[in-house]
Amino acid sequence: MTLKKVCACSKCGAERREANHWFVFTRTGQGLEFHKWEWAGREELEELMDASQFGHLCGQQCAHALLDQFLNERKTTE
Repeated sequence: MTLKKVCACSKCGAERREANHWFVFTRTGQGLEFHKWEWAGREELEELMDASQFGHLCGQQCAHALLDQFLNERKTTE
């Protein structure tokens, strides 16, 4: 029996497939960072996962939507 880890987009819930162009993001008190999917294997990511909100995004549309949401949150708190 083989277990398959399924990643879902943190914004829209889409499941990751081979052809998708995914991103990872980290959200800290300092701001919001986007990285290519391939970056997700780096050791720095484990540290960021412990200290921040971490998630997956299925493409540019969801990345833009998350950035827009983040910027609007910042406007209302200032």
